[in-house]
Amino acid sequence: MAMIRWPKLLIFSVLPLAFGAAILLANSSDRAKAIDEELVEVTAFSPENEGKLVIVSGTPQLVDGGVLTDEEAGLRVENATSYSRVPYQKIYKKGKREVVVDKGEDKFSEVDDVKETEYYISTTWVNADSTRDEVVTLGFQRYENPGAVKLPAYHASGDLRVSGFKVIPSDVYDYISMVNRGFTADELAQACGQYITRSEIGLRAVTDEDGDGMLSNGDEVGCVHVLFSYTTLEDAKEVTLVGRQRGEELVVEDDELVSSAEHVLAGKVSKEEFLDAITAEDTTSRKYGIGCLVVGVICLVLSFDLRRG
Repeated sequence: MAMIRWPKLLIFSVLPLAFGAAILLANSSDRAKAIDEELVEVTAFSPENEGKLVIVSGTPQLVDGGVLTDEEAGLRVENATSYSRVPYQKIYKKGKREVVVDKGEDKFSEVDDVKETEYYISTTWVNADSTRDEVVTLGFQRYENPGAVKLPAYHASGDLRVSGFKVIPSDVYDYISMVNRGFTADELAQACGQYITRSEIGLRAVTDEDGDGMLSNGDEVGCVHVLFSYTTLEDAKEVTLVGRQRGEELVVEDDELVSSAEHVLAGKVSKEEFLDAITAEDTTSRKYGIGCLVVGVICLVLSFDLRRG
């Protein structure tokens, strides 16, 4: 019986030994001390900190009121983190789907259903200037697609900063609130007159099914819809960022010192408070590591006692 239990206990002892050793090894270099030597606490952006690991606190704000201008369409938005103008065109597209041709003996289950692939032609909206199949065929049916329309899309982003450091909204997503917005048909009709004329495809301002304004020349194949949208910054909370300064941007990607959970922190956190938290975290993990080693050693000793027995 002992010969059967011994190898299992030996294997069981190896797992906590390895886990404990890995934890202690990860903390053996005293991470808090290494971060302390490199981390610079700053209150504003400064070129002299290029490439350094910095910690900074502040409330995310848009530069110059977040004004974004679409000169081609004649539109201007304020307090905006992003703006988009995307023209779409309706074209033919070939698709396929699985259809049941025999329900089988079990009418309540799909297990014995007999299926086959069915091809079909549908219409879809794609970027107006994108490539597409010139001809779509299905059996003896032939559908000619319209040519691409040279109406490029346009995207712009607001300059979001924390104490002078440029950040992207996704970096501080949990600490800001944004609202997606559109334009009314009347607003587009008043602002986009020249854009409509230059397009030369008979666009006019209409209201879509969601109540937003858009430019359209119809809903048939070959027709174009131009959709407009933007996102505004409604609220922002104070946040602390820990990252590398690259140009004017604060890069918060993982590195060998700071983990992903430590890059963005709620409220104002000083360097000292940050290091204290790191020390507490590593001390706790070291305790787990030592505990695992103790369990592993006990199991290892018992396994050899069983072998001798």
